Amino acid sequence: MRGVMEITKGVRLHFIQSEKFKTNKIKVRFSAPMSKETVAGRVLTASMLETVNAVYPTSQAFRERLANLYGADYSTSLSRRGLVHYLDINLSFVRDKFLSRKNVLTDAMLDFLKASLFSPLVSQDAFDESAFEIEKKNILNDLEAEIENHFYHVHRELDKLFYEEEEMQMPRVGTIELIQKETAVSSFAAFQQMLQENQIDFFFIGDFNEVAVREKIQSFNFAPRQQELQLVYQQEYSNVLREGLEQKDVHQSIIELAYHFPIQYGEGEHLPLVVLNALLGGFAHSKLFVNVREKEGLAYTISSNFDIFSGMMRIYAGIDRSNRTRTVALINRQILDLKRGNFSLEELNQTKKMLKNSVLLAQDRQNTILERAYMSSVLGKKFLSLKAWLEALEQVRKDDIIKAAGQLKLQAIYFMEGK
Repeated sequence: MRGVMEITKGVRLHFIQSEKFKTNKIKVRFSAPMSKETVAGRVLTASMLETVNAVYPTSQAFRERLANLYGADYSTSLSRRGLVHYLDINLSFVRDKFLSRKNVLTDAMLDFLKASLFSPLVSQDAFDESAFEIEKKNILNDLEAEIENHFYHVHRELDKLFYEEEEMQMPRVGTIELIQKETAVSSFAAFQQMLQENQIDFFFIGDFNEVAVREKIQSFNFAPRQQELQLVYQQEYSNVLREGLEQKDVHQSIIELAYHFPIQYGEGEHLPLVVLNALLGGFAHSKLFVNVREKEGLAYTISSNFDIFSGMMRIYAGIDRSNRTRTVALINRQILDLKRGNFSLEELNQTKKMLKNSVLLAQDRQNTILERAYMSSVLGKKFLSLKAWLEALEQVRKDDIIKAAGQLKLQAIYFMEGK
């Protein structure tokens, strides 16, 4: 059972009653436009929120409180879709059914959440300086480690080449330069802006007393807000191929290709594109894996994925430097084969079957159910229910794949050349 209610403009509660899971889960999602001005402040806010607050002013007190709530879990995460940046607070805890007293734990968890949001560890108009500096240092260390991850680095460089808008080139976790500039004052200001202006969605999955929960959240006294959010980003295709090259003192080289497509969520070619991607590089029987890696031995690793909200399909491969030209030619050949219909009905049906199984398996995860509830609320009639999605998948024919493949146009290539 699922219900949505708005407690004030721009603040919504979503209830998904379910006895399927041993834990209850609450997710609070703050949605804002992706912006160079706020992304780093939000990243640092997320880090501060999951460490300390004025009620539990040390990380030890913070963790002890959670341990006393039957080992409850409290964390934050950052993500993005199109031009929207999300900061999520995730709480999970044992369902009342497994405890001797009723409604106690939900209430205690919401109190804990309230302390995070409304009793942060601050002095005047800034996060506590010493706690803030520790978090800032940790984030900078994490970002430096990410950059050492060569695939992450090449992903970023390809994004810079492919996307025209600066906000689309920016990672969900900001950049080292932006984080370095942040202060305890500027991050606290970003946090206040988040509380006052962001669209807020509360998701409750599990066993909840909806009336009691609604009353509790109403006591948070959120002000009404209206946040303009652009979930879908689409840029024009440019017939100038954008290329990037760098040399690094590493053993493995990486090649990444970005293809432009104009297909959008829920359109007729959306599901054919899903199947096309799976056929191309989503599974072990996919064309890239079988033909480039297995038969020709050109890649250590190879895969494809696409983002329906930003019009880019990415193919990436870890290769030897000397195999660059052959690999790119063979990757392009796989796309050409899809455009020409050079694939069997058996391959198509196997791909559809594997997609169906993976989608059904994902329904056993609370996060999948929450994301579907969120997408349903933001996309409205465009949203494909699970039933509609599976029916649309069944209807995908060979001609549909050929048509969707015809929309793919190579826009950018980035090559990190190793030794």
